[in-house]
Amino acid sequence: VSDPEVSYDGKKIVFALRCPTTNTSRIQGQPACTGQWNLWEYDMSAGSFSGGALRRITSSTVDDDVDPAYLPGDKGFVFASNRQTKSKLNQALGRSYYALDEYERERVLNLHTMDKDGGAVTQISFNQSHDRNPVVRPNGDIMFARWEHVADRNRFAIFRVKPDGTDMFVLYGAQSRVNSFLHPRDRD
Repeated sequence: VSDPEVSYDGKKIVFALRCPTTNTSRIQGQPACTGQWNLWEYDMSAGSFSGGALRRITSSTVDDDVDPAYLPGDKGFVFASNRQTKSKLNQALGRSYYALDEYERERVLNLHTMDKDGGAVTQISFNQSHDRNPVVRPNGDIMFARWEHVADRNRFAIFRVKPDGTDMFVLYGAQSRVNSFLHPRDRD
């Protein structure tokens, strides 16, 4: 279990869970374990902590879904995934395609959103390295860590984006490029 996030009303917890397919546990008649990271929610609305209900939000047997966070207004979730919802369609014309990191070692994680029932999955970020750890800011924007690993650059920058994927902007990381051109006495 990883990445627990409490809902705005404090009655639910969303988290990522990975368990092997050899685990024969079942949830609502379906196998609980797919061998991949999936998103789950524990809902305590109808009872106490011990009387809550568990549900799997994603059910992938191929992709990993991690780092979930609630979107405001009960509009669903933002999360990191290597499913490449949009880039898989745009760059490979419907063929099986997954973006790999710059060393072609692993599939990269980018940000996605989905509705509260796990539908309408939409990719909102595109990066050849990883976009991880989304946090919803008080104004509804999503702040996240972007690994920028291209040529001799290897760093994490902090970005923000709207839940629909628009208005992406670097919050922290650009200053280090500006400072590199300044005389040491003029750097902040």
